[in-house]
Amino acid sequence: MTTTSSLPVSTILRTVWDDLGELSVRLRSQSIIACASAVFFALIGAIPAISDNRMLAEVFDLMGTFVLVPFEIAICRLLISGEAASGYRFDISTVRFQRMLGWNAGFWLLWKIPLHLPGAVAPSDGAEVIISVVLFALVIFAVLRLTIFLPAIAVDAPGASVRNAFADTGGHTWLIVKAYFATLLPFILIVISIVGLAWLGGAHDIRSGIGSLAADVFAGLLGFLIWTCCTIVSARLFMKIGDHVKTAGPAASE
Repeated sequence: MTTTSSLPVSTILRTVWDDLGELSVRLRSQSIIACASAVFFALIGAIPAISDNRMLAEVFDLMGTFVLVPFEIAICRLLISGEAASGYRFDISTVRFQRMLGWNAGFWLLWKIPLHLPGAVAPSDGAEVIISVVLFALVIFAVLRLTIFLPAIAVDAPGASVRNAFADTGGHTWLIVKAYFATLLPFILIVISIVGLAWLGGAHDIRSGIGSLAADVFAGLLGFLIWTCCTIVSARLFMKIGDHVKTAGPAASE
């Protein structure tokens, strides 16, 4: 990918598709383990005893996030450094892994704030909607500006800091938004098509249309594929616009 905002959507999609192919070959076992883990936690999260208990559901959701960290690191190191991981490694003792776990938890919590905070503090339904919209906008802004931060940590970039990530993504907002939107658009169309077909078939939702187990497995597979594609985009953006994060400087430590 180039750094210009005129980057064609076809180029973005081709890059992501090619990278998925490379992952399936050079990280085959890791891909299988990560995919199986994503499906497993999707099935666990759909169990009524867990899904009806918000605290328990969030705990398993966070666990599902943590389980994918080794694969996230492996993707970034393969695409950025050309290093193919030899296994699905939970290197808890390394600073790299500790930082990835901590910041993944931070991003996970960031996404949860607009979902749970408005209902707890809003005095009315209208206020809850307004607060939710504002919080989601702020979260999306923060995530987009930090899109190259996790790849920087994964490859031990000397300038891997929040300040440097913000510095590098400044002025590239449209490129970042375009890259993620182009990558997510096929999945959005797939979901819309499946929901539409379910309604045409007389089912009120996907679960009643294809069965709850099949729907949960599909959700896990789709979620894993979306997450993998977004990780690829983050790694590629790091390679193209990550100037400050690649070099040590005054803002290099975090």
